[in-house]
Amino acid sequence: MRGGIKYPGSQNARFWVVFILITMLLLSGALWVIGFIGGTAVAAADEEIALNQAYINYSTAGDYIQPESVAAVQAYIAQYPEPQNVKVLTGLNTSQVWSFMTNFVAGGLQVDCTYCHNITNFGADGAEIGDDIVAARKDNARLHLQMVADLNQNWLTQLAAIEGKQPSGAQIICATCHLGQPKPVAWPDELHALPDDYRLPLDNLDVLLVTGNLDVSLDAVQYNQHTMYHMSESLGVGCTHCHNSRYFPSWEQPAKYYGLTMLQMAQHIRGNYQESMNGQEPSCFLCHRNQVRPPGAAQAEIFLPEVLRSSFGATE
Repeated sequence: MRGGIKYPGSQNARFWVVFILITMLLLSGALWVIGFIGGTAVAAADEEIALNQAYINYSTAGDYIQPESVAAVQAYIAQYPEPQNVKVLTGLNTSQVWSFMTNFVAGGLQVDCTYCHNITNFGADGAEIGDDIVAARKDNARLHLQMVADLNQNWLTQLAAIEGKQPSGAQIICATCHLGQPKPVAWPDELHALPDDYRLPLDNLDVLLVTGNLDVSLDAVQYNQHTMYHMSESLGVGCTHCHNSRYFPSWEQPAKYYGLTMLQMAQHIRGNYQESMNGQEPSCFLCHRNQVRPPGAAQAEIFLPEVLRSSFGATE
């Protein structure tokens, strides 16, 4: 049988139709990618602009402080230029206390002044506040400011003595744990690869020592692995951040001393402040949130009142 007649013109037409369709698809895809990247860059830039420069990777932006509270505190400052009932933030006038509270307490928890205060009398305590829950929050906030001073002055200062690695200068403050949450969760349910009941071995840190001995129980080995995984995930680092991978028992990495000091600090927090943490035990994740430098920490002590700084009371 004779084949059908083929027309060169029709083949050229089909070629150009297919070519144009493919070109349009590729062009549309390219425009979408460009738009997506551009939108992501703009969003990232907006997020960067919103960061508070007194903090590490943290924004205090928001409408959580109500206009009524601002008006009330301005009237209070006019009436009482000097503080009436300040127990921790000594050495500041009322306006300076208000500035600190706005940036670091209300800003750290992202709550209104009424969360801890009766705004008709900011100096009120206990029954004078007129609300037992609010009064308890104020007592807890005061205790936690004392804890901030304690940790900055008695624990972060130990890091400077470790050879080979100088601390960044970051300081603990409310947002270091709270990160914009009135009640932060130290052990969230979604922590990966850990038993639900796992907690740091704060009763006895010796369980973490790697000796190479064969008499170590399987439970101890597993507990060690869980702890190392928790620390690795919490800081967003691998084993070699703290360890010589060829000989884990060695202490040549300065970050290993940092890790031990922070575990000992966690012991101190549990022993002295756990009741004020809704009964929670401290975790590495509570502050670090997958970063080496905890987001929500103050960039440097210059941003904090002297009484909360690591250097407060230090002698040359």
